[in-house]
Amino acid sequence: MTKLYTLALIIVTTQLMSACSLFSKEEEPIRSVETYFQRGHDALNDSSWDLAIKEFEKLRSVYPYGAWSEQASLELAYAYYRNNEPQSAVRELEEFIRMYPRHERLAYAMYLKALARESTTRSFLDNYISDPARRDSEPLRQAYQDYINLIQRFPNSEYASEAKLRLVRLRNGLARHEIQVAEFYFERKAWLAASKRAQYVLENYPQTPSSQRALQIMAKSYDELNLATSANEVKEVMKLNKIPEL
Repeated sequence: MTKLYTLALIIVTTQLMSACSLFSKEEEPIRSVETYFQRGHDALNDSSWDLAIKEFEKLRSVYPYGAWSEQASLELAYAYYRNNEPQSAVRELEEFIRMYPRHERLAYAMYLKALARESTTRSFLDNYISDPARRDSEPLRQAYQDYINLIQRFPNSEYASEAKLRLVRLRNGLARHEIQVAEFYFERKAWLAASKRAQYVLENYPQTPSSQRALQIMAKSYDELNLATSANEVKEVMKLNKIPEL
């Protein structure tokens, strides 16, 4: 009986000590909004993206309203973008744009959203064996539209000229993606599907590097489909542009 009593006493004492340790655990003190922002900004300058994310999230949690919180949202989105979390960055920026449609830094928010969206298509193999055009093109299309929206809304902003350059690259990438699909059908002798995809490239992405290949695929596909008139029309265009037939 004495042993059981001693054992019970030990168990109760241990539980009480554990409970005390929980209550005595120090909580992080609430800091001023300026301190949170400065710590987050310092982390950004040091490229410590994880730390920056934590500090700006703390700021918004403790001080959810006001100019500091608004600015922290932009800084947080940038930290997500640099930390290879583009989807999180896009979500933050979409919410920011929805909440503050007349914010003085709206052009920046729209530009960063387009950058983040575009970066979702990147791979560390891009410079080696991977072609981004082979992956899902929807993020590219969304980024393309984001840049167009920015240019239309803020044509004279400091981000408009860079957005225009990125549009050219995105058009090339989207055209390249469509050509990859056309090639897929072409190699399988699905001539109608191949010709339609190649025609889509010419109609939607003219004057891109993929245009030449699109014409070649169309001409060959029309020949295989016995569409002599259509084939000859395409070949005339190829002849004028000195593009060899397949």
